[in-house]
Amino acid sequence: MSTTTIEAGPHVTAAQPEERGRPGWTAAVEVLLIAAGLARLVFGQQLGPVADGVDRLRSITALLAEGRVDHSEYSLMGPLFSTPLWLLGKLVATPEAGIRYFNLVVFTAGLAALALLLRGLVPGALIRRFLLLTVAASMIAPDVGHYGSEPFTMIFVMVGIVVVVRGRRRGWGWASLVVGAVNTPATLVGLGLVSLSQLWRDRRLRLALPVVAAVALVLLEILVRHGGYVGDRGSRDIMPFSGRPGFSYPIFFGLLALLFSFGRGLVWYLPGLFLPIREPLADLGPTGIDLARVHRLWLTFLGGLLLVYAPWWAWYGGMSWGPRFFLAGILPASLALALRLGHRQARLGADLLTLAVLIVSVWIGVNSLFWHELWPTACFPSNQAVEALCWHTPEYSSLWYPLVSWQFRYLTAGQWVSAAYSGVVLLWFGVPLVRRIGASTREAWRERVAPRLVRAEWRW
Repeated sequence: MSTTTIEAGPHVTAAQPEERGRPGWTAAVEVLLIAAGLARLVFGQQLGPVADGVDRLRSITALLAEGRVDHSEYSLMGPLFSTPLWLLGKLVATPEAGIRYFNLVVFTAGLAALALLLRGLVPGALIRRFLLLTVAASMIAPDVGHYGSEPFTMIFVMVGIVVVVRGRRRGWGWASLVVGAVNTPATLVGLGLVSLSQLWRDRRLRLALPVVAAVALVLLEILVRHGGYVGDRGSRDIMPFSGRPGFSYPIFFGLLALLFSFGRGLVWYLPGLFLPIREPLADLGPTGIDLARVHRLWLTFLGGLLLVYAPWWAWYGGMSWGPRFFLAGILPASLALALRLGHRQARLGADLLTLAVLIVSVWIGVNSLFWHELWPTACFPSNQAVEALCWHTPEYSSLWYPLVSWQFRYLTAGQWVSAAYSGVVLLWFGVPLVRRIGASTREAWRERVAPRLVRAEWRW
């Protein structure tokens, strides 16, 4: 067998122990929960292009309706794939009526592709947990409801990485990576790091070709459209480095903000990213695909995004819910949490950490669906002098402001049903975890605490 290829049979019997001890109906319940979560994304929010999605719609409309290319700074790669929906929408009502579902279609197709690629290589229970967490316990909602570039790039890049690691038809995987990166040119650095990682591992110089192809396609589009990033600057506010143009923000402070700020920090919005998975992977046993390498390459791509966006003046992504530039982090975060939830041999501290991340992740799913357009007026007075309150403080962050303003009193009946769905997901994953925590606590009490409370052992 080649050292650069992982050959997998149709079934991996060594990965089946996780399936044992689970009633057969649990798989059906999880499939229904995944389907309900996808339906919630369709019917639980208003769909349509906003912000730069409006520019993308204008670009594809100019191309399809007028036969011309405009000079937008946003790539046409993703919008070109939405052509069938644009045409269908125009046939039924308006082009917007079709493309408003584009990112939802891309997201759903991407999850289906991941399920098919992993089927038979890892336990089905792990795949279902991963998909359900991605749908119901992540910040995906507002982005699939809009016409932005991030969901398209996330799916094409991350699915492409799985194809590359899987070892079959790797050329298609690299092509998917190129298409996803070209759609959001800032992600070329992430593609470069993934390519470099594989080049170093396999010692194949041709693995640099995807980066060359992606750069060439970006430059070609800029040349044809006379577009590209022209540079701008934000408003001057109370923060010391605000109002600067382009990529002039101190990278040290940019990294701190992207990782730890309460309004945009990955620690808070993608907590699963920071869960260690070495022991859960060992507990999982042999699999037909190197999940550790998939996870590592996903994180490598995200590392490239951090390097790009940290020095940009708009590192916070404008008026969006959470760190939208890092939407691709949903998949490694969900995979890590799915692995931890299935790790039956975990220690008490590890299970407590997993429970905390699970609770926050489910809250993220609810919050991003209900209140992604909720903006505290205190952050945006007429001169925007204190908008950094929303990026840096916990009380005004997208994640916690609904608790400060107690938005639950405004929920509709449909939203309460949606909240109940999130409660079911939390209980579905949380109850077995709490049972494990209870068993570990009783064991710790018997072995470590109770012996120390024996009266004869205590002296003055």
